[in-house]
This record gives sequence, structure tokens and C-alpha cells, in this order.
Amino acid sequence: MQSITKTKLRKEEVIRLTQEAFGRDVKLEKIRELTDGFFNTAYMIDISEGPKTVLKVSPVKDVQVMRYENNLMKTEVFALNEMYKSEGIPVPKVLYYDSSGEIIDSEFFFMEFVSGSSLDKIREQLTEQQYNAIYLELGKIVKKINMIRGDYFGHISQENKRFSTWAEAFLNMIKDLLDDAKDVRISFSYKNDKLYDILNEQRDILNQVKTPSLVHKDLWEGNIFVDPKSAQITGIVDCERALFGDPLLEAVCGFLMRNNIFMDAYMGKDSLSKDEEIRCMLYKIYLYLIMIIESTYRQYKDKSIANWARSELNNTLNDLIEIKCI
Repeated sequence: MQSITKTKLRKEEVIRLTQEAFGRDVKLEKIRELTDGFFNTAYMIDISEGPKTVLKVSPVKDVQVMRYENNLMKTEVFALNEMYKSEGIPVPKVLYYDSSGEIIDSEFFFMEFVSGSSLDKIREQLTEQQYNAIYLELGKIVKKINMIRGDYFGHISQENKRFSTWAEAFLNMIKDLLDDAKDVRISFSYKNDKLYDILNEQRDILNQVKTPSLVHKDLWEGNIFVDPKSAQITGIVDCERALFGDPLLEAVCGFLMRNNIFMDAYMGKDSLSKDEEIRCMLYKIYLYLIMIIESTYRQYKDKSIANWARSELNNTLNDLIEIKCI
């Protein structure tokens, strides 16, 4: 995916970073850019007499990003390290991390290469039984991710965005998105103050969440790697958007709400209480705001996703208002 946030490196720069991480005597046999991501740049590197590794590079510091996207690489490294320490969560090991900005004008890290193929690419090859088994396994894995607890709600890599309650954290996330939209002159069907007020009225329901859980927050099929032969999950990747919050964010941001196999394995049920449904509506609004706003920040040429998200945002806002009036 083409995005202004992606930092393109010359071959000489990739070699330099690899030697910085693994020693001056390391020789690179092959370098291939992995183009599926939407934010960071990633390269697969074959090292002579060593395993494959993946290099991820953050945007350069002068690229304008959304407020929540500041220091995302720090978040990803933290989340990967925490998940790697927990038994039964298949994530790649972080091999080297440099946040100094001294070698290149970006943060970068190396991690283990994840074998297999992303689920979105092999979905058509799978039987229904295999597909369901993957989501049964995913539900169990994500439960383990959410068992990693924090002592605050909110952003991992931005200390001034950490809060003692989930309502404070989530509403701050909404406020940041609305400020991002204002900066690039994006408007919505409701004025920003009105939109914020609609969500703020659900503060008490948000505060039913008492425990800060680690949330991956980007579990769409492109971030789930699977062995095509065994149909088992080989890795979960791209956790740079992770935070400590409500586990229900996983189901919404991963578009998993309608997957009964996942929901049953994940929550022990495939239906939600009224308050849980309202929280999910709030999280959908949050997700659709991101999808609309990031299209402008990243200068995507294809606006179809942003247009779809705008329609869904309006529908969800109207549904939320209707529930309030019942």
C-alpha cells in the first residue's frame, strides 16, 4: 500500500542498519520490500548463514501524522515484547530496536520472520471447517493478549495520554481525532462539539470497564498469518496501535463482531448486553473516524474506504442517538 508515511530506504541504508543490528561481518543475500502495510515500511532480509528477518522503519520525523500515531514504533516493540513473554501468543521476537534517530531519521527494529501467509490472501483456499478452526484459535489467542494488564488506560508510548479511567482515555482519543480532522479541514455531518457530546453522554457505560487490558486493536485478516497446509495460526503482527483499554475494541477494530465462532471463543457468547452493544457502537464511531481522517493524512488516492467509513459513521451516530431516545 502506498502511503506518505512510508520511509523508502536505499539498499546501502538497509545494509548499514542490518550490520548495526547483527554485526559488521553480516552479509545480506536478498532484500525485498513487504508492501502490504499501511503505515511503516517493512523489508524482508535474507542473511547469509542466518534466518530470515524483517526490518520495520517508522516515518521520518517531519511527516505529518495523526496525534495517536506519534511514537507508534515504541508501542509496537513494547506490545511485541509483552506478548512474546506470554505463553501461547504467536508473535515474532524483537531482535533489535533503535529509537535514537542517529543512524537514519527514523526509528527502526528487526524482528523474526513469520512463516505462512496472511489470512486475507489464502482465505479462498480454505475449507469452511479450516476457516472456522482459525477463528476458534484466534479467539483463544486474543483472550490471552487481553490478559496482559496495565496500570493505566490509554496510549502506551505517550505518557501524557494515560488515564485512570477508560472513559477519560477513550474520550481523549476521540478529541484527538476531531482535532486531527480540524487541522486538515475535514468536517462531519455533526459539528465536532456535538459529535463529542454524543459520545460523552455514554461516559458511565464506558466506565463499566474497570481493568486496563492490552488490546492489539488491528486484528484484520492481513495481520493474521496462517500455515496454508495445517491452517494453524503462525503469527500475529502489526500491533503498533496497541493500547490498554476495553477488550471489546478487538472485536470492533478487527471487524470480528459478526463472526460467531470468534465471539464464542473470545467472549464465551455470540451476543452482547445492551451496554456492551453501546460500547461497540462508540468504538465503531472511533474506527470510522480514523478511516476517514487517515485517508487525507496519508494522501491515499483511492477514497472508496474513506467514503464507506463516512457512510457507516453517519449510520452509527444515528443509531446511537435513536437508542438514547428509546
